[in-house]
Amino acid sequence: MTVPDFSSLRHSRPECPSDWMLDRLHAGEVAESEAGEARQHIAGCETCTARMAEREAGFSAIDGIDPRAMLARIRAGVDSRARTSLFDRIRAWGRGLLTPVALAAAAAVAVVIVTGGEQIEVDTRMKGGLALHVFRLAGDHAEEALSGDRFAPGDRLRFSVDLPGEGHVSVLGIEAGGALYTAWPLEPGVQTRFAAGTGIELPGAVALDDQPGRETLYLVHCPSTVGTPACTLDTSGKPRCPKSCAMTPFVLDKAR
Repeated sequence: MTVPDFSSLRHSRPECPSDWMLDRLHAGEVAESEAGEARQHIAGCETCTARMAEREAGFSAIDGIDPRAMLARIRAGVDSRARTSLFDRIRAWGRGLLTPVALAAAAAVAVVIVTGGEQIEVDTRMKGGLALHVFRLAGDHAEEALSGDRFAPGDRLRFSVDLPGEGHVSVLGIEAGGALYTAWPLEPGVQTRFAAGTGIELPGAVALDDQPGRETLYLVHCPSTVGTPACTLDTSGKPRCPKSCAMTPFVLDKAR
């Protein structure tokens, strides 16, 4: 399987920085030597100045949305029609940025998403915490999905992670039927130890099978002294891992 090169994607001229570069630059994840050249180009390019301004504006870049009111509505919960309209507008805006880095500027809140009549609590974490990012590959680009989103059989996914400290990681899944499986790494011998950081890409891509229902992925992060996470299935239906390990969930609503 050929994995798309995220760094080549752009909504501008070939000589302009890619969307991926602008996202990383805005997030402060680019080395100063490389960032200086990109900033110099942005300063002299009207198109890239506007692209960067949209990222810096965060929620304010979405027409007709008051960020404070929007976050208050998310915390309180809104009716299905209003929520669908709101998230459609946010996703459309985020697709123009390739990755919704600007969305992560919001404070950490517990969001309740209603999917098929079932409430799913999604833990939105601030930068610096443990987080699993799931990207759905579509043609020559990738879109970051939200926990609780609908997925279809055959959807190809890539993962990136935010780690608060150095350690080993794995991504485990619980099928709708309750079985535990490993979503990453898929092959033995893959490097699972990473330093602390954000947006760490896990190599490879996975394809969803045709088993419908709600599945939950768990990013498991264990200290270097523990090694690669070795987990079993708990009686509660969640992975049981060493006590020093931390986990964070991501829900997949697979189409029936």
